[in-house]
Amino acid sequence: MTNSTILPMAASFNSGLKHGLNGLSAEHDIEVEIVPEFIGQGSTVQVESAVNKLIGFNDSNIITGIISNSVTKELADKFAKHKRPVIINNIGEHLPNPGASNDYVFLNSIHSWQQVWSMGKWAVETFGKKGMLASGLYDSGYSFPIMLQKGMEAADDDASLPFAVAPVPRYKGLADVASVIPQLIEQNPDFVFATFCGEEASMFLTEYVKHGLHKKIPLLGLPFLLESFDSSGESIDIYTTVSAYRHLSDTDANELGRISLDPFRQFGIETGLLIRNAVKSSTNGSLQKVLANIEVDDVRGRLDISSRTTGNKNKVFVIKNSYTGNKEEISTQLVDEIKTIGIDDKVIEEINSQPSSGWFNPYLSI
Repeated sequence: MTNSTILPMAASFNSGLKHGLNGLSAEHDIEVEIVPEFIGQGSTVQVESAVNKLIGFNDSNIITGIISNSVTKELADKFAKHKRPVIINNIGEHLPNPGASNDYVFLNSIHSWQQVWSMGKWAVETFGKKGMLASGLYDSGYSFPIMLQKGMEAADDDASLPFAVAPVPRYKGLADVASVIPQLIEQNPDFVFATFCGEEASMFLTEYVKHGLHKKIPLLGLPFLLESFDSSGESIDIYTTVSAYRHLSDTDANELGRISLDPFRQFGIETGLLIRNAVKSSTNGSLQKVLANIEVDDVRGRLDISSRTTGNKNKVFVIKNSYTGNKEEISTQLVDEIKTIGIDDKVIEEINSQPSSGWFNPYLSI
């Protein structure tokens, strides 16, 4: 179980997992035991320690949880060595690396890396070639900056992306969010992409509206930017994305938009359904082979959990969100389905082949 002060990730996932598994014991006379292991912020050391216990002491048949793609890459060989399938769940804050995966690793995600690339391309085509990334120090340590840049360059080679990163006093506490506003005013970009979340998102939106930027510069972001804030009676439009394995209607987009604000229960439901169907279909005890071919349809469509082709069947849609500060009263509008990028694209392969640094824990895991 992963810890977060932003969203109840572990509790939401656990609730969804039980919902997805519901009925398996009664219907098929199969004893189901969920053994939780707390992994804090989900570092490699914490996850490996938990996995060792689940395999060596608990003799678990299958392992699942909220783990980043960076940590998965480091531990993939362990799952293959012990022949234990693992279903990784995350929002896709890091690029997956198919070359570092194997047949025992399955990935269930909303692929934020892919959505950010799509948003960057769409934003340049829609608003102009000068964007700006507004972020806290913590939030900038993921794949969002590079994917936004590559998406923008896919639309225009001359696209530019200056950064406004809010410093964190002594690397603890909240970032100095207000410090990015003068930089946005000075740069006057064609659009702003913001990666703030939680209380920092509320602070940023309050400042953005306070300085009238919501009337001048289109604002884009991840769905976690949509926090309640002091709007002073002003309405703000924020463009975000949702992903699915099927085409969406306005009603579908509204439902998935709500789910994207806290996707971890949905991850749990989907994982529970995957395990449930795999257990029901398994005749020789090899859950790994069954999982490789299992089909599960839910609100996002038919899931694709292959770690080798992850995201290739995914579709990305732009959503326009309008509200006056209360995140419980957001009006959403489906704008369009937009072009996206596959995990086997040369741009992705190039990024994965280069040395990189950043956080290992999942986004929001603070």
